[in-house]
Amino acid sequence: MEKVGKPRGPHKDKYNRMILVRVLILTGIFGFAMFVPLVMKLYEVAIVRHDELEQRAINQATSSYPITAGRGTIYDRNRNALAISASVETVCISPKDITAEKETLIADGLSLLLDVNREMIVERMGRKNRQNEIIKTQVEREKADEVREFILENSLTKMVFLEPASKRYYPNGSFAANVIGFVGAENSGLMGIEAVYDKSLSGAPGRTVRARTGQGQPMPNQYEMYYDVLDGYDLVLTIDETIQHFAEKHLETAVIENEVSNRGCVIIMDVRTGGILAMATKGDFDLNAPREIADEELRLQLEALGADVYPQALGEAQQAQWRNKAVNDTYEPGSVFKIFTAAMALEEKSVNIETVRYNCTGVIKVGSHDIRCHKAGGHGSQTFLEALRHSCNPAYVTIGTGIGPEKFYSYMRAFGFMETTGIDLQGEAKGIIAPYDTYSRQASAQAVYSFGQTFKVTPIQMITAVSAVANGGTLMKPYVLSQVTDSGGRVIEKVEPTPVRQVVSAETSQIMRQYLEECVNQGTGSNAYVKGYNVAGKTGTSQKRDIPNADELGLYVVSFAGFAPSYDPQVAILVMLDEPGLNRTQRMGGYMAAPVAGRVLADVLPYLGVLPQYKPGEAMSVDVTVPFVKRSAVKDAEAAATKAGLTVRIVGEGDTVSDQLPAAGVRVPSTTEMILYTEGTKPEETVAVPDVIGKTPEQANALLTNAGVFMRPIGAQPSQDAILTAAWQEFVGQEVPYGTVISVEFRSLNVSD
Repeated sequence: MEKVGKPRGPHKDKYNRMILVRVLILTGIFGFAMFVPLVMKLYEVAIVRHDELEQRAINQATSSYPITAGRGTIYDRNRNALAISASVETVCISPKDITAEKETLIADGLSLLLDVNREMIVERMGRKNRQNEIIKTQVEREKADEVREFILENSLTKMVFLEPASKRYYPNGSFAANVIGFVGAENSGLMGIEAVYDKSLSGAPGRTVRARTGQGQPMPNQYEMYYDVLDGYDLVLTIDETIQHFAEKHLETAVIENEVSNRGCVIIMDVRTGGILAMATKGDFDLNAPREIADEELRLQLEALGADVYPQALGEAQQAQWRNKAVNDTYEPGSVFKIFTAAMALEEKSVNIETVRYNCTGVIKVGSHDIRCHKAGGHGSQTFLEALRHSCNPAYVTIGTGIGPEKFYSYMRAFGFMETTGIDLQGEAKGIIAPYDTYSRQASAQAVYSFGQTFKVTPIQMITAVSAVANGGTLMKPYVLSQVTDSGGRVIEKVEPTPVRQVVSAETSQIMRQYLEECVNQGTGSNAYVKGYNVAGKTGTSQKRDIPNADELGLYVVSFAGFAPSYDPQVAILVMLDEPGLNRTQRMGGYMAAPVAGRVLADVLPYLGVLPQYKPGEAMSVDVTVPFVKRSAVKDAEAAATKAGLTVRIVGEGDTVSDQLPAAGVRVPSTTEMILYTEGTKPEETVAVPDVIGKTPEQANALLTNAGVFMRPIGAQPSQDAILTAAWQEFVGQEVPYGTVISVEFRSLNVSD
């Protein structure tokens, strides 16, 4: 049988080539099968997942730590600090570096030290690919030192660390709270100026990037990179700290005295620029603890609620106390609006102020409606000025009707009551005014609009419009920010006053200044009178008609709007008290709001350097400072007292003054008799101060003099229309040294508005 074997000769070469081809084909197939996935993987790594993997590599090779930017300071216009940032620290952990045996220690220790939730710490420790997890921000130095001690004692250097940061402080607590606002846990503005200008105040954070070894250990310092922090800019406001203090002090007193249940506000504006010098709301809250309810009675009521309703009720109470009443709320202006009705009539020349007379019988009929005067039986025949001074509703129905609905409505728009003012504060409300078609079809609407009823405005709209009447007729845009500066004081941005439009002429403004001064001198605004400073203004009282049974419930708003000095207006003021208590006869703007304006202006105008200009008769009763004359010769002491404007009574036969009453340095009326003792000293006993509330000036002075003390009258002054009684006094029923000067505020009861 023939054997079959490998081919020989030429067949051998053919066989080898076939084997080689098969091997190459198989190699190519297997190589291709292996190469394609590799190429696809490389494509995914190099192209598809490039950014992700690059970032992971960077994260493994580096650690990054943020550096908080310093928040800018907020200043008043005299660069007194109102909001500042102080150094604090942020406690962080590096989950990647925390070992299993240290987890419980860290969770328990930091939870106890920092009073934070333990479960939160555990959850953040579980993020093992992270090197910087924040546990608590804004940690004060004392607590931060305790954390450092905890780190050192337990060898946690790489696992727990602290980073520098800043915390917001408000050095004056509740001062201008509703204007300045506050920041949140992350130091970003949540309310007020802090929120409106958050971007300017915040700056830009920096960062430190450190290289790490393959084992995650920090590399030497030369491998660190720093990205500079950009601190926030400072803000300079138009607010004047001193004027704001005056406004807040007197407003708080008024809210308490008048049992105001829905807060009150005071605004003071520079009439020439629109800059806000003061904006106060009471009650308010502490900026350093904004989430705490400042009203203790309300706080106790909330704490008594069940757990199911408490969170919502607390949130509503917080929002309510944060509201800036001067900007966020509306109210019916009442008779204050007669300022603008009068200005419209003068501008349109719809009245002849020299000849026009209004006969008020106590009621005027408009359609089917009877509109009554506050004075039973009416005012009789009166001039244009007298109608304003008397705040006569029937007269103003006639004046408003004479202007015409279209013109009247257009002036309301021109004075800014149908649009927001654009002030740089949050949540500005808009006036609530009927559409023209509705307003013009209803004669009763036209009638009551003329004296400020059935529509609403905001306090900031009101004072802006009053400033236009005072300053020559130009409506100015109100503003709070004056300048943006860097930390070195270099001005980055300056806010210039912005005229909006000319509303009335300079001639109309001049007449209104004179007429509104008369409203204070002899009209319903007499309780805003300040000797020597020519205060002008108008009072208002309005029922809250949008609340059912408001009259029965006694829900009213009382207000005063004005400016001073009338001959050269510098500041405008608005006082508004929402839902005051007390009895119905006293619940009037003239009795409750006007005195607040008088008290504030009596402090503000001298502070601004406005020199008093006394009218005939005023100089005789002006307050003077008692000179120091003890140990002086009687002749010299008499001369000093006479120079100060005081009369003198000498007790004793000596040649030298051994003692004096009143004491040196106190302010007393120039009509006060100064007593000079020449033998021994003045009586050392104390005396009880009698209660003179409700007494006339003469009765009060007699009671206090007989008790052995001096009276310093403040408030309204006697006039032909005013019936003055004491409404407030110092030291009622208290024991005081003999000869003490007692301030007594007198108010006119003839102030119906």
